[in-house]
Amino acid sequence: MALPVLNAAQMRELDRTTIEDIGIPGPVLMEIAGRGCAQAVEDLLGGAGHVLVVCGKGNNGGDGLVAARHLAGSGYRVDILLLAEPGQVSGDAALNLGILRRLNIPVQPVGESGQLLGSGRHDIIIDAILGTGLKSEVRGLYAQAIDWINGSGLPVVAVDVPSGISSDNGRVLGRAVRAAETVTFGELKPGLVFHPGAAHAGRIRIIDIGIPPGLLPEGPGGCWLLEDQDLLQHLRPRPADAHKGRFGHLLVLAGSADKPGAAGLCCRAAVHGGAGLVTLAAPPAVLQRVVSGPVEYMGVPVEQPSALLEACTGKQAVAIGPGLGTDGRAAELVQRVVEEIDLPLVVDADGLNNLAGKLELVAGAEAERVLTPHPGEAARLLECSTADIQRDRLAAARRLAAASGAVVVLKGARTVVADPEKTAWVVAAGNPGMASGGTGDVLTGVIGSLLAQGLSARDAACCGALWHGLAGDLAVARVGEQALAANLLIDALGPVLLRLQEGRAAGDAA
Repeated sequence: MALPVLNAAQMRELDRTTIEDIGIPGPVLMEIAGRGCAQAVEDLLGGAGHVLVVCGKGNNGGDGLVAARHLAGSGYRVDILLLAEPGQVSGDAALNLGILRRLNIPVQPVGESGQLLGSGRHDIIIDAILGTGLKSEVRGLYAQAIDWINGSGLPVVAVDVPSGISSDNGRVLGRAVRAAETVTFGELKPGLVFHPGAAHAGRIRIIDIGIPPGLLPEGPGGCWLLEDQDLLQHLRPRPADAHKGRFGHLLVLAGSADKPGAAGLCCRAAVHGGAGLVTLAAPPAVLQRVVSGPVEYMGVPVEQPSALLEACTGKQAVAIGPGLGTDGRAAELVQRVVEEIDLPLVVDADGLNNLAGKLELVAGAEAERVLTPHPGEAARLLECSTADIQRDRLAAARRLAAASGAVVVLKGARTVVADPEKTAWVVAAGNPGMASGGTGDVLTGVIGSLLAQGLSARDAACCGALWHGLAGDLAVARVGEQALAANLLIDALGPVLLRLQEGRAAGDAA
């Protein structure tokens, strides 16, 4: 089941409602959070060790103080550095600072001119400096502390988010702690899901701190991290009396004289994605090169856009764009398909390039549309820079979905699927080996295949992106990142789905 991903404002509201409306006191939430952090350290160290806890003056630091108390009570040697004067600590953190004082557990304040000094050799560091509220670049003593932690060579457990990471988008705000593990509270945060924050977070452990599940935000506008088993919700075993007509007929409009291979990859992926029939509509020269020999898809010659309507007869969905080109013929073809074809449609690559500056064509369509841009294509569609897209991938995908009225699949590390209501889903599957030509054509074929089989645009996009990423991970396990190619990705689609189905069957049997 997909996991909720909440930004800082949503988590603040969740905390506020839990404390003020439900009546669970803030110190109780902090106690559970700190105890969970201590447990993570115990799991890493075993029965003994020397722990350095570096605390800020806010609630994140308070969580660290609680963790330090529990570790000391369990027999660990604990040193606590406070990056503030004791009088600067307030609220629930101050309460826990007082508890440590009464228990005679020393806390070493480090002033602006102070040195970061432990009391000896340590085995692990707890980063409890800055939490989800960070908005501006880290400076001063906190920046020095982060540099010191990163230079220590010790494993780090971060509290909620690594200090210096934006909780809302994963950006590094000046500098950030590199953790071996991050113990986060309540729910996942975007900063732990998206890079570079995800790389800084290390392993992620989610601690239930007692926030009632019924308080989670509902309705459109949420964000979810897809899990492997989510794929099986829509890709179910076929009935015994199945025939090819039950699984849709996909029309693929792709390929040009200099890019015929893109069409072949898209069609082959659609076949392996489960479409009952796949037909490639392309100029005769492309068909001659792609639809030759023993292939599982058909070909129909389409030289002029006027032949499109006839080619679409009897089809359930259309995929357009891979290797199509950007000449006048291709531009007219894309425009007519988007405007005139009343079938579910997935648009990729040159299909998107031909829509730059014309998003109103997509927004005016009645049938469901899926756009699958990489960051550069998304930037052209939104008329901004690629850096703007990458700065906040979640926000960019939502913006493009709202502007186009389509479901958007923003490809890249941590692919984002967003619908026009700004609900988003994130795919953690995938790897750098997939950063090669043709892998996007495979995704287009898979999504088109799922549309033809009757899935909604949202479900086809989510399932297609997740399946694509999981297949990439299986393929890279077989051949490594350097040798991964798009055809190997297609070959992994079936085996990875079979593994998931067998895993679920084993779980049901148990």
